[in-house]
Amino acid sequence: MNKWVKYLSFIVLILFVIAIILGRNLFTVSKDNEKDEENNIIWYKDNYIYVNFNKLDSFLNDLNDYIEYNDELKNIYEIIIDKYYNDDMVKMYNEKSYKVLEIDFDNDEIKKVFNDSKDYNVVKVIFENDSKLDNLDVDKLNYKINRQQVIRENLVKTAQLQVGNTGETYWEWYGFNHRVEWCCVFVSWLAHENGVLNKAIPKFIWVKKGVDFYREKGWLKFPREYTPIPGDIIFYNWNNNLVIDHVGIVEKVENGYVYAIEGNVNYKNVARRKSKLNSSYIYAYGVPEY
Repeated sequence: MNKWVKYLSFIVLILFVIAIILGRNLFTVSKDNEKDEENNIIWYKDNYIYVNFNKLDSFLNDLNDYIEYNDELKNIYEIIIDKYYNDDMVKMYNEKSYKVLEIDFDNDEIKKVFNDSKDYNVVKVIFENDSKLDNLDVDKLNYKINRQQVIRENLVKTAQLQVGNTGETYWEWYGFNHRVEWCCVFVSWLAHENGVLNKAIPKFIWVKKGVDFYREKGWLKFPREYTPIPGDIIFYNWNNNLVIDHVGIVEKVENGYVYAIEGNVNYKNVARRKSKLNSSYIYAYGVPEY
């Protein structure tokens, strides 16, 4: 049994005991009854056990008027993810109007905690979108679990907002007071804006330096062996020679095409480029571990 599952089980049991001591009905359970869901902290539906963290958060705040409880109790879900967010047993995603923290349990343990004979294995902790919780930063939790995806999405969103811009902002940030060839500078600036400069994307002005960075880390992938995803770095070789000419960031892949956002397009501005995945102009992709 994973010790973090035991820890969560222990905390849930503590909550049960506290509720009993205070004469409060902490977990009103409704099985397959959608009408009662919004009134409950826990309910059963579609072979999942749901926990409404917003309701639990409110309960803990009310509870604090009666008894002081340890911060570890308030921040239980965040503590779990601090230690185990790379575990395949934990994931977080959007579902309808909620963010959902999904945790896979050992079946025997879940029966003990929730006192039910059914074969449940998954607990879904739901958080209302855009809700303000005193005891948990939901966006921080989502970032911990889905760091790669969140950073990639943020890089692409930042790039999308730059489309149409000329290069002054980017080369001045790099340290130049005059025009330079700035496709690499643009990608470096995106990394800086998203906190991954020199970690996942280098600060570079020569395309070869970027290629070398990814090659040295083992993060360079070639078109014949790899299909890019948003947030990858795309390198071009216009003349199929030893000189790598241009760089951008992958926005999306659709219907056999890769769409990229690049600086210094036509020596002018930030723009999108659409290329066939098998285009001979695509030299390689940098695939960072964000």
